Amino acid sequence: MSPRRLAILAAATAGLMVLAIPGVAAASVPLSNDSTTYSTTPQSYTYSTTNTYWSVVALQSPTTGDFDLALSGNGVALGTSTQGTGRTDFIAVNSNSGYRPIGRYLATVTNYSGSGTYTIERSTGTNTIVLPAITHPGSSGASDPDLAFAVLADHDIVSIADMWLTAGQAFWATTPTAGQHLYLIKSTAGTPSTYVRNRVAAASGQSVAVIDGCTKYTPTVTGWHALVLVDDREPELPQTPPDGIAHALKLVDPATPNTCPVKNFPAATP
Repeated sequence: MSPRRLAILAAATAGLMVLAIPGVAAASVPLSNDSTTYSTTPQSYTYSTTNTYWSVVALQSPTTGDFDLALSGNGVALGTSTQGTGRTDFIAVNSNSGYRPIGRYLATVTNYSGSGTYTIERSTGTNTIVLPAITHPGSSGASDPDLAFAVLADHDIVSIADMWLTAGQAFWATTPTAGQHLYLIKSTAGTPSTYVRNRVAAASGQSVAVIDGCTKYTPTVTGWHALVLVDDREPELPQTPPDGIAHALKLVDPATPNTCPVKNFPAATP
């Protein structure tokens, strides 16, 4: 185990020890849902989940410093994320029925190197993405009824949605680099270690292939997956109308499994 990982685990454990001492409260900050919080000070943040969906907490380090993230729930250390300077750490939790129960969480931010203002955000809502049935080949553009979208607003650092997928039900996402920022996360029933996933585990656990200028995602289990989108950049102020990035998603047509129908998005693909 690296010294860096040991350091962040020690910090997370210290926070849990404070929580365990009767009459002693941890110095933590409540974390609002779907709202970015800024700080220069390493500290802990609390929030609760109330919905049986996937949820996520994310940390965006500035370009001048490297802050790391640890998560615990009900007094148990659940995981860490140590992406590095200018990168987005995240830890996603599966609270669907049969996985982790809903409850209270403690997200701890530590400073590994440098300094600056970091951003932290959690999303614990009820967003879902449903992939429409295929009615025609190709794509006519953004208003095509065959498409769904994964969206990240410029004022956010992470977005998450639940997707019910059956094993082998592949879909396309625009761009050949989608797999570096758009993560299809799964859990395996009966294996608690898969109920909480950081960015490294999310990347290694997904089945993706770059084909025909797009990224093809193929789920390997049946159930509720999380689709997490990050962009490795500091958030901007909210804009009217909202701005951000989006990946168009479309089911793979078994008749043409290696032809991407959204490779020219937002332009039409014949």
